[in-house]
Amino acid sequence: MLQEQDAGVNREGIAWISAATRDPRDTRYTWLTNPGARRAADTGRLFDAVVMRAELGAAVLDLLTAAAEPTGAVIAEEHAGKWAYLVGPGSAEVWLAAVGPSDGTRYHYVGHGGCLTLPGPHPHPGSSMTWIVRPGLGTNLTCVTTLAAAYLHAESAHPAPAA
Repeated sequence: MLQEQDAGVNREGIAWISAATRDPRDTRYTWLTNPGARRAADTGRLFDAVVMRAELGAAVLDLLTAAAEPTGAVIAEEHAGKWAYLVGPGSAEVWLAAVGPSDGTRYHYVGHGGCLTLPGPHPHPGSSMTWIVRPGLGTNLTCVTTLAAAYLHAESAHPAPAA
């Protein structure tokens, strides 16, 4: 499941992901001196994000991998039990049309005007936030329609726990 996590994010990935932060130059400098530092990135310009429960995120990745679908960057936040798939900016309408609205437990779509915390290119050992799929490995974004299909399939097999 983890794609070369120990290697960290390559130069192309660092350049791309730092461009989403408010001060890309400062971000790149910070990551040179502290490659495990987290940074905030604005969504809606380079990417949006679909945030889901970790077990659902893992099931989605398994489905995408089994189907040999290109998968963009994916972030895991262990303490929150969430995974975030990066998708094309402005994909909210396509996502909602395919998946339907969220009741607050299904997923959270982070689009224009939102913010997403990013792990550093080389997260500190034991960090709760890591790259499951690093940017810079080919495609940085997962196709939102492909993600939606995998999400719906995984969701039917992994329903949300009763509240």
